[in-house]
Amino acid sequence: MAEKEKYYCEKCNKWMDGDEFFTYKDKTKTELCKKCLTMHIDNFDENTFLWLLEKMNVPYVPAEWNIIRDRIYEKDPSKLTSQSVFGRYLSKMKLKQWCNYTWADTEELQKQYAESAAQHAEEARQREAEAKERFEAGEISEAEYKTLMSTVSKHEDNKNNRPSDFVIGQNPTVPGSIGMNEDLYMSEDELIDTAADLTEDDKLYLAMKWGRLYKPAEWVELEKTYNEMTESFDIQDADTINTLILICKTNLKMNQSLDIGDVDGFQKLSKVSESLRKSAKFTAAQNKEDKNDFVDSVGELVAMCERDGFIPRYATDIPQDKVDLTLKDMNDYLHKLVTQDLGFGQQIEDALKKIQIQKELNEAEAAAQDGVVELEDEDYAAFMEEVEAQKEKDIETYEEDYQEVDN
Repeated sequence: MAEKEKYYCEKCNKWMDGDEFFTYKDKTKTELCKKCLTMHIDNFDENTFLWLLEKMNVPYVPAEWNIIRDRIYEKDPSKLTSQSVFGRYLSKMKLKQWCNYTWADTEELQKQYAESAAQHAEEARQREAEAKERFEAGEISEAEYKTLMSTVSKHEDNKNNRPSDFVIGQNPTVPGSIGMNEDLYMSEDELIDTAADLTEDDKLYLAMKWGRLYKPAEWVELEKTYNEMTESFDIQDADTINTLILICKTNLKMNQSLDIGDVDGFQKLSKVSESLRKSAKFTAAQNKEDKNDFVDSVGELVAMCERDGFIPRYATDIPQDKVDLTLKDMNDYLHKLVTQDLGFGQQIEDALKKIQIQKELNEAEAAAQDGVVELEDEDYAAFMEEVEAQKEKDIETYEEDYQEVDN
């Protein structure tokens, strides 16, 4: 079996099989692997992938992109990754229906889709208007009337004021998608640009802090959340600051998920946010507990003393440090040992005698080594007799002491 040809990714600096790379129309491979090339794609934001479609020289048809995206999401939201939609879209563009189109045909194709969608919507309205007239005239039953009514009509009658030009297969809550009625929302011109006052230095600072893949308005929102958190919590170390930055980004993505109706995505992000907040102790309960139970500055301590005077809650006569408790236990043990153990004095004297005897033996051994005199058997016998005699004396002393205690 022939070995697969290897290709080099210029971003992750690895050699990989050709299957790990996308293929241009001229059959050559992309400079970056699939993972690196698509790592910053947001499937709901066309600004993150249009440049890639142009690079691959394939047309952008929003309806086809959205159909692929929605099918993946409906089947398993966890499978909606930055690479999944893009890869399937490129495969679809290789079909006979699309293979002869290029990026230059994007505008014309989008125009054709818009005209087709408008024509279908108008035809549907005419059919349903005719069905409604026949139903009101009693020519058809209610069941037939409801059957003939399409999704468009149902949304027209919906009290929730959903878009009247809703198109099956499109998401009317996603800004910019086909089928969304922009008249239901405030236009960009009506909104206040929160990033209008940012200078070039401000933009550079925010891009370095939050990343260049965010819009200026998103930078402002991230910075607002960050400042509110720093005012609410005591943040001192770099690790906590990094966690706070992740929390701010997660909160932004959570709000965006809710805005586009991505409930599952919101739930996953909320779990991530909760985990990050708990790990860094960024919760209201913990913040309240910290403020109530601790005095973390001399000024607060002085103010507390001046306001409340003596505070019994913080006063105690019992040593709280483990070292203090250990020293106290040792002192108590020594006091009981000296005052309550009647044979302790004799034990000390016996120990001193043994030390003296051992010292004399060591001196004798050293003198013998200097004079090259070796000990005889009688010397060892005399020493052992002395030890036995001392042992018997210790036993007699021990028995006498305890007899006095018993009496």
